[in-house]
Amino acid sequence: MNKKAHHAWWIMISCGTISFCVLGVVMACSGIFFKPVCDYLGVSRGAFSLYMTIIYLAMFIVLPIAGKKMPTSNFKKFLIAAMAVFTLTFAAMSQFTSLYHWYAAGVLMGISGAFVMFLPIPILINNWFKQKVGFALGLALAMSGVGGTLFNPVGAYIIQNYGWRTGYLALGLIAFAITMPFMIFVVRFKPAEMGLEPYGAAEAAATAQVQPQAGAKPAELPGVTAGQALKSPAFYTALIFAGMMTMSGTVQTHIPGYVTSIGLSAIVGGFAISMTSFGIIFGKLVMGYLNDKIGLSKAITTGTVLSAAGLITILAAGSNTTLLYVGAFIFGFGGISMGTVMPPMVVRQFFGQKDFSSIFSNIQSITTLLMAFAMTLYGFIFDLSKSYANSLLASLLFLLIAYGGYLLTTVTAKKLPK
Repeated sequence: MNKKAHHAWWIMISCGTISFCVLGVVMACSGIFFKPVCDYLGVSRGAFSLYMTIIYLAMFIVLPIAGKKMPTSNFKKFLIAAMAVFTLTFAAMSQFTSLYHWYAAGVLMGISGAFVMFLPIPILINNWFKQKVGFALGLALAMSGVGGTLFNPVGAYIIQNYGWRTGYLALGLIAFAITMPFMIFVVRFKPAEMGLEPYGAAEAAATAQVQPQAGAKPAELPGVTAGQALKSPAFYTALIFAGMMTMSGTVQTHIPGYVTSIGLSAIVGGFAISMTSFGIIFGKLVMGYLNDKIGLSKAITTGTVLSAAGLITILAAGSNTTLLYVGAFIFGFGGISMGTVMPPMVVRQFFGQKDFSSIFSNIQSITTLLMAFAMTLYGFIFDLSKSYANSLLASLLFLLIAYGGYLLTTVTAKKLPK
């Protein structure tokens, strides 16, 4: 009876499709549309990229609401409806004729994105897994890199040969078609809905009984409460780490723009961002592995060094496409993957599991706001300086600030209640 695969693994696959389509096919491919759409509309890239900022601003507002509404019996209904709105709105961009259409779409994608982009994967993985949580989370998140790797060059090809309208329609419908069967037929909020226990629950319970904590309930998880965390300096230094890492990684959307700005083709730009996504695939898996094998601090230091090396290589590459691709891969491997895998690891290590979801959602909400700011900031840096090189240098600065934030967290976390 135990030979049948636990449904938790199907949940992980479902989370992988969310990551693949929402973050990979839709969000990671957004940058390849900037130049052709800006040329069509006759607007600056800063003005156009503002719709991405609107997405994250709307998400910032809705995330706390989504965090309260989703962990209910209506989880699946919220997920299906939000996924449909998110992917079909992206497809509908194929019919837009005004900049304000993208701004309105940004509101819709931000509201729906709050329910599909950041929350469902950690919620589902935490509900369904008691063991191999890191592996399942890392593998599911890595699918965003797979989506970006496959569909950035595909999207660039469609745009160059059939136009940007066809590109939007194709990618949006593909994302919808891939995710919907899993959302409808596979996803369940908790194992209890199927009469199951989380994967590894028996082993985790046995381990907990070996060394019970005095005066603690058997199922009590270690860590601090959300209230204690929010009042601590450690929460804000961890927020600096997560927020600045996200701001640094957000520059990936403008890599295709950087490539075309130095005289290379849109196809080269598509392959460059594809190499970044390819780096993300391996980076998310390796960063999780390094966290387990050499510890959080050494893993973050390794990721920071690699990310800095990647940005510097992109800047130094010039028209050398081989060097450009290498730099893009390293940047994705180190910095961007670390920006999604390590913040939850930091929260888990320093604040514990007791109120993990609440503490992490608070950090993610502010991080989303910073992401919204960064989206437009990089565009306006280009508009003012006529060079995306300055945007890449800004990304490097944010990376170094993030590392400083982590180092401060290792100090401030020592004052948290034990």
